[in-house]
Amino acid sequence: MKFVAVTACITGIAHTYMAQAALEQAAKKLGHEMVVETQGSAGTNPMKQEIIDAADGVIFAVDLGVKGRERFAGKPFVELGVAKVIGGDKGVNVLNDLIAAIEAGSAPLVAGSAPVAAKEEPKAEKPAGEKKKGFFGGLFG
Repeated sequence: MKFVAVTACITGIAHTYMAQAALEQAAKKLGHEMVVETQGSAGTNPMKQEIIDAADGVIFAVDLGVKGRERFAGKPFVELGVAKVIGGDKGVNVLNDLIAAIEAGSAPLVAGSAPVAAKEEPKAEKPAGEKKKGFFGGLFG
């Protein structure tokens, strides 16, 4: 199975990355794929929407709100604090619990509607010879 996760602690430093490592190791140990997005004081590098769309489930290991949560709309998920996945087999247990809930159909779904790609509006072309308007429009040709 394929999973995505978001990790974020209050300061966004150590525990964010410890939770990331724990979840990646848990997925590897169980033979699954895991992509983790870290959010914190060092910034956020959002994962591509295609990765989220291909995921079977989401783990939010966070101590504060998830930035861009709507990107995960409709996906089965579990949400808990970062400490709940760090150490021992905690990450493995969380992943196993999520898999069991997905298979049983009892996992809650991330609220909202799936994001729709924005369509770019075509730009209106100016007729040839039309002078630019505005503050400097008539001054420079």
